[in-house]
Amino acid sequence: MVVKHFDLPNSARFLTYSCFNRLPLLGEPSVLDLYVAELHRQSNRLKFNLTAYVVMPEHVHLIVVPADGRIEPVLRGIKQGFARQMLTRLRDEGHPVLDQLVGPHGKPVFWQRGGGYDRNLRSGDDIREKIAYIHTNPVRRGLVERAEDWAWSSA
Repeated sequence: MVVKHFDLPNSARFLTYSCFNRLPLLGEPSVLDLYVAELHRQSNRLKFNLTAYVVMPEHVHLIVVPADGRIEPVLRGIKQGFARQMLTRLRDEGHPVLDQLVGPHGKPVFWQRGGGYDRNLRSGDDIREKIAYIHTNPVRRGLVERAEDWAWSSA
């Protein structure tokens, strides 16, 4: 059996994924809180190390290390259930953004289609560089002055 280098156990992965059409669906503090809690819950449930993260209003950056090296269950776990929960919440509230969340098959969607950006981090330098990038994301966007001030980050 051929094992690809990115499927080896204990390899760090840099993930980026966005809300549908980059809408700020994570823009409310209560929703940001819910998603950070979901990341931690799924980390325990699916046995992956959540090395670094930032949850922004319209996208997420993570560094994860799946215990078994498989990224698909991690992505499914951190996206699907939360998407269902949020779409139900938006429907229940009669939120007008629902009109903008119709995917190509005519069904409502929360996340941008596809797996997003996924990069295997091969060295300690790669990991440190991506952690700095993740943590400074809200600073670059002008949301906070210091990375530590963004509550929805591992900074």
